Amino acid sequence: KKLNHKEVERRRRETINNAIRELQELVPTTHTNKAQIIRKASEFIKKLKEKEENLVNKWTLEKIITDQAISELANSNEKLKSELEKAYREIEHRKHV
Repeated sequence: KKLNHKEVERRRRETINNAIRELQELVPTTHTNKAQIIRKASEFIKKLKEKEENLVNKWTLEKIITDQAISELANSNEKLKSELEKAYREIEHRKHV
């Protein structure tokens, strides 16, 4: 029973160490201390989340502005189309006068 517990504990530590090594590869840090690697990973994730939020806000604003410009252009296009049709009718009317 004691041997089994030691094996379970060894595998648990191995899993944790592998995860910390993966973090060390993903996060820009020169630290080899496990606590520092985890701390740097936490800071890195917070910065990434902040950047993501800023980008989402920026893209949302850009989409609103773009949608507004599209709407204005569509309205302008409809107005010009109406004026063109009116001009064609005027030309046809003058041909028959």
